[in-house]
Amino acid sequence: MLNKVALSARLALTDWRYEAALSLCAVLALASMLAPLLVLQGVKNGVVESMREKLLQDPAVLVIMPAGSGSEGTFSPDFIEELRQLPGARFAIGRTRDIATDISLDSPTARRSVQIEPCAPGEPVLEHYRLAVPQDGKVPELVLSAKAAQVLGVQDGAMLSASLGRRTPEGRLESVVLEFRVSGVLPESASNRVLGFLPLQVLQDIQDYRDYLAAPDRGWTGNPRGEGERKFASFRLYAQDLDAVEGLAAALDARHVEARTRAREIAGIRELAGAISRVILIISLAVGTGFAAFTLSSVQGAVRRKDRMLGMLRLLGFSRVSLLCYPLAQTLCTAACGIVVAGALYLAVSLGIDSLFASQSGGLTLCRLSFLEILAAAGIVVLLSMLASARAAWQAASIEPSAVIREV
Repeated sequence: MLNKVALSARLALTDWRYEAALSLCAVLALASMLAPLLVLQGVKNGVVESMREKLLQDPAVLVIMPAGSGSEGTFSPDFIEELRQLPGARFAIGRTRDIATDISLDSPTARRSVQIEPCAPGEPVLEHYRLAVPQDGKVPELVLSAKAAQVLGVQDGAMLSASLGRRTPEGRLESVVLEFRVSGVLPESASNRVLGFLPLQVLQDIQDYRDYLAAPDRGWTGNPRGEGERKFASFRLYAQDLDAVEGLAAALDARHVEARTRAREIAGIRELAGAISRVILIISLAVGTGFAAFTLSSVQGAVRRKDRMLGMLRLLGFSRVSLLCYPLAQTLCTAACGIVVAGALYLAVSLGIDSLFASQSGGLTLCRLSFLEILAAAGIVVLLSMLASARAAWQAASIEPSAVIREV
């Protein structure tokens, strides 16, 4: 029986090649339906992923902060450590009050107030731009944004100073000078703010000094700091990726912390991807229905044209199963060739799209399909082809040899 099935399949493929014109029309019809769908899905993937990549080029998109700066003692170190352990969290660090983060820096040519952020090993912004985390010491290191370096007129390696003032409990004014060495400058794309990064310990000592607390490691006198752990007024929490931002914001909300995120931009990309997917699904259903109708009619017509031949095969001893395979083999061959032609058309169009919009996209791939998506598309086409030709195949298997005998 297996020999008859294999022979039937070989005869079907020979017949398929013999009717080359009709077979080519069927292949081109399938390719003309499938190729646009592949291009649409590829453009959807490319555009959405390009938007995600552009967002990820700005690490600030992944940052989550409380909606307002709390008072001293709002967030404990244990709470910051708990944030680091949240699913989807990449980095978390406590922030001091504004009295320590807004510092006037003096350079040889200018003086400017700079917003300072605390940093520590693993700081995502510095890692993204491959800059070393500034180190504490007798002369602490400082990383500046491009705009801050520009307004201060300094470059990497320059020295800056800050005059820190405070009022003593007796009402006297005091000040100290703290020097910094610029250890790096962020590119312009990193931030348009007058911004700097200092080790967290430096900012904590600045806050203590202005609160008239002693910082013995820097030689600053003041009241001794009370016992107990230091607490923070705010924090910065970074998500591992875009999809983790909303989950972390929800985790903070469950801890009664109102979070400030870029979730609206992230949700916009997700909504765009969903809308495009729905459009592609609707188009695919319409095209799939048309393809199924085309396959059904063409295979049905082929069986009717060849009913005498199929009847003769039954007279020659071919079983119903072997005749069932005859139209299925031809349909499978058409589907395979159509998939190959559609893939070639998709490849040509995708390269054309990437080349045409290379300058606008910055060299990003705007039309892309994964291997799994290509495999899924091929599987769906084959399955749909087999289902559409099943009725005609059953009719072929149901042809009675007596019908041929009566016609002879």
